This record gives sequence, structure tokens and C-alpha cells, in this order.
Amino acid sequence: MNSLHFPFILLLVSGILSGTYILFLLVTIVLYKKERPGFTGTPIEGVSVIIAAHNELNHLKRYLPEILAQNYPLFEVIISCDRCTDGSVEYLKSFSNPLLKIIDTSETPAGFTSKKYALHKAISEASYPWILLTDADCHPSGNQWIRGMMAAKGDKHICLGLSFLTGRKSILNTFVRFETLFTAMQYTAWAICGKPYMAVGRNLLYAKELFINNSGFDKYSKHLGGDDDLLIQSISDRFNTNVCLNTNAFTYSPSPEGFSKWWRQKHRHLNAGKQYPLNVLIGLSIYPFSGLIFYLLCLVYINSPEIPIVIALYILRTCIFIITFAGVSQKWKYSIFWPLLPVLEISYLFYLIFAGLYNLAVPVKKWM
Repeated sequence: MNSLHFPFILLLVSGILSGTYILFLLVTIVLYKKERPGFTGTPIEGVSVIIAAHNELNHLKRYLPEILAQNYPLFEVIISCDRCTDGSVEYLKSFSNPLLKIIDTSETPAGFTSKKYALHKAISEASYPWILLTDADCHPSGNQWIRGMMAAKGDKHICLGLSFLTGRKSILNTFVRFETLFTAMQYTAWAICGKPYMAVGRNLLYAKELFINNSGFDKYSKHLGGDDDLLIQSISDRFNTNVCLNTNAFTYSPSPEGFSKWWRQKHRHLNAGKQYPLNVLIGLSIYPFSGLIFYLLCLVYINSPEIPIVIALYILRTCIFIITFAGVSQKWKYSIFWPLLPVLEISYLFYLIFAGLYNLAVPVKKWM
């Protein structure tokens, strides 16, 4: 092989590799079998919905009624109030709803971060065998959320749900929606293929017994973010995990207000990436590295005789990208401005580089 041709061959390989990865996400998600349609003939299992809240009074007022109004015959809602000083506990105690259980924690014992202790305590006091996690600022897509997640789990012990961000239109919100969608596509596709590696605590179902038998958060009690990912990696496998792609069982939360708040959230979550198994890190690196190489080499060959081939490959790859994201966003009823997808992809690739370097250099700050 002539060494002078190597960059062009690398361009072709990187374009094909990154395009194939995107196509893999589309095919895996589209062909995924649908959840069981109902519970006919199946015993109803109790579900404990758990929310860890630190000074979330406004969000609790807005979203808790939707959680309590779920159309499911056997469930409870546990709000674990972590050092709340905004009147959250008093507000919750004003409810006269038998479904609601309140845990008031004033301090965090040594060996735990505050949020993990709030979750640990709530799970310990859960009355039912199934734990369904969400956040105080989340609301379900409707009153079939619990029912949909329980149907999707089938005979498995874990069900990974989807959760998306909403908010008014802005440059940041457009990017955040894209990044959220891409993340959801990747972890669901990997889980479908038997390699679950992460979850979002805004919509996650698992068996309480599985959590306890695996020592819960003990291994990650001091981690400040990404504990859902690390927990899933320790308790899930290809045999005990399903995903829920039922739009009636999605959850939604408002986008962070401003770049700095969003960045702090992402920094805490990305910190868990340092603990990912090597094979997962390698697999997740295929797309960003091949994508960056492809775009950089496209610039190198912009004035070369090979430019017609470069343009053809770029158009083909871009079409695959747009079709994939437009198709999945329509399937999941999560709108995204598809004409901006080529720009969003390039922005996303550079964001991954910056986020990775930043995460290595800057320590994570406390949750609250």
C-alpha cells in the first residue's frame, strides 16, 4: 500500500465506520420487539416510586400530582427529603394521600454522598418489590407510566426507561435535546444487543431484591455523579435487562436554565465514565473518533482530485445521520430540528473532546 494513499483510505474507513454505527442504532431500535401489551393473567406486582429531593418545593408542587395519579393498582410514592429547608417536608405532610410516604433526612452519615444516602434510605423503607426511580423535576408522559414500565420489563429484573428534556427554543436547548436523544439511542441500542452500560435515574425500574443482593450503592457511595451507570454495570447483564420504548412510559423534565447549570450536571454524570469497563469505553469511542477523523480529513481533501468521492461519501453519511435521527425522534415523539443535524453532529463531536479533557482535569463538585 502506498503510504501517500493512507490518509484517503483512512477517510473512507472512518466515514464508513461512523456511518455504520449510526445505522446500527437505527436498525436496532426500529426492529426492537414491542413490550407485552398488558397484564392479563399476570399477577399485579407492587411498585415503590422513589424520588430524592433537596429543596425541590416548586417542582414537587408542579409534578407530584401527576405521579400520584398513575393508573396502576398497587404502588406507593416515597419522597426522600434530603436536608430540605424550603418547606418541602411541610408541604408533603399537608397531603392526605395514603399513597405518599415521606422520609425526612437532616444529615448524611460518613461514607455516603447526600443523594445516595437519600436514595439508599428510601429503597430500604420501600414496601414493594419493585423500585421505580425518577426525579422531583420530572413528570411522566401520562398516567400509564408505571404500567408501561412494568409491562416492558417482562420477566427481567431491570428495565431501562427513557427520559427527555423540554424547554423553550434556544441554541443551547437545541443542542441539549440532540445530545439527550443521542445518549438515549446509544444506551438503549447497546442494552437491546445485550450490553447495558448506563441508565438515567429519571426513569429506571429494578427489583429491590437485586439491589440489596448486590450491596446497593456500597461500591459507589462516595461517587458524586453517574451512580446510575455504575449501578447498572454492576447488577445488569444481557439476561436480566429490558428497555422500555413505549412513549406512554417516558418521563420529561425541563432543560437546565443556562449553560453553567447544564454543564455542572453533565460534568457530574460524565465523571462516572472513568469507571466504565475498558470494552465499553472502546465501543463508545468508535463513533466519536471515526467521526472526527472523517470530518478533519474531508477538510484536507477539499481541493484534491478525490473531492467528488469525498462529497459523495459526505452526502451519503449525512443522509444516514439525518434519516436515523429524524426517524427515531418521530418514533419516540421527541421533536428535533433535523435540518440542523449536520451542524449539531460536528458540535457534539467537539463537545465530547472538550468534555473528556475537562473531566480529567477538573474534580466534580458536590451534588447540592
